[in-house]
Amino acid sequence: MDIAKAVAEALEHSQSPPPNESNTCEWVILPILYAIGYAKRDVVSRDADSAGKFPDYTLLPGEPQHTFYVEAKAWKVDLEDGHANQALNYANQNGRRWVVLTNGRHWRLYDNDIRGMPSDKMVAEMHLEHGEQTVRFLEAIGKASVCSGMLPQFAAEEADRRKRAQEEERLKQEVTARRARLSDVLEAELAGESSRLLAAMLAHLQGREGLGDVTAGDLLAHFTGGPIENEEPPRPDIGRGPPSSEDVLVIPARDAWSDYQRFGVYMCQPRRKFRPTSHIAFYRHKAIETSVPRILQVVEEVILSEDAVSAMPGLIDVTRDRLLRLVHELRRNAEKRHLEQKRKVLFLSLPQSSETITLPHRIVHQRATAFTQGQRYVSLCRIRAAPKTTTELTHD
Repeated sequence: MDIAKAVAEALEHSQSPPPNESNTCEWVILPILYAIGYAKRDVVSRDADSAGKFPDYTLLPGEPQHTFYVEAKAWKVDLEDGHANQALNYANQNGRRWVVLTNGRHWRLYDNDIRGMPSDKMVAEMHLEHGEQTVRFLEAIGKASVCSGMLPQFAAEEADRRKRAQEEERLKQEVTARRARLSDVLEAELAGESSRLLAAMLAHLQGREGLGDVTAGDLLAHFTGGPIENEEPPRPDIGRGPPSSEDVLVIPARDAWSDYQRFGVYMCQPRRKFRPTSHIAFYRHKAIETSVPRILQVVEEVILSEDAVSAMPGLIDVTRDRLLRLVHELRRNAEKRHLEQKRKVLFLSLPQSSETITLPHRIVHQRATAFTQGQRYVSLCRIRAAPKTTTELTHD
């Protein structure tokens, strides 16, 4: 059996996983080891080593210069570096360099010549569905590679590749964070016609030919995604700015609270109707949560995918970038409830932002019926007063 076929057969178990470690070994791990060149006599199970320990598998026991150990876990067990401790101890006691840890679907290679914790010793890993990377990993730990001394070169190349990838990810996160900070600052600076930044831009632009009559409202419409040409003014759907009302929208938040904490947004069905409000509050577990963020921007209807956001007409760059960052974070968190779905999106100030009202305690609802099952509105002044119960929010 070749490697690609062994991997394909192993992936067939994804829908109906092996029920335990023993079946994982028999159905997945051993067939893959045989496919990468090991004969049955090259793979010894639970054979006592010189210290009387029993590694799950000893590979190439008849060739001490190439012998290494495999630590096996059940398919449903997520691998942790600590799982490699036992096999690394075998390697220490017997002067061996390499250890492989696997649950059949996820494989890790450890270099025991590296000092430190197991996490420091891990030099390569792959998942079965990683395509070419999977084949390259399995070929590297295959019998021909190990016996010809090619494994150290693979480990060095992988360590270098992982280091570069980590640096690229760090730089990418720095750029994303910097742009997010800039976006938040600009949104705050351009939140109203009294903005000093807006006034400075207006003064500069009014001196340009043909722009002498430009107004602060024109600039706000540009930067907040106001009505565009041929769009009806009552429907500023695409990235309009924050409402001006001093009310607070209270919504039931079983999942919405988690969305806000992770992504800084509230997402709901497209074009859902809300009264103009300046802030939003999250009601869950019979209480209003302590963070009451300001509504920074509203996109009435958007499909949350990279392609749809990139192709969506009428978006200004700031709004498009903000939506793309949201889609990236949804995908990174495997948030399937919203990905590829049509949603209305409210971008909100973050919990640590000065624009977010932070209450000293949750506002508890003491009645048997829910405070809100759809949406309701309360006074911003009463929210700021931080009453202990919802009764004080609505009592006249």
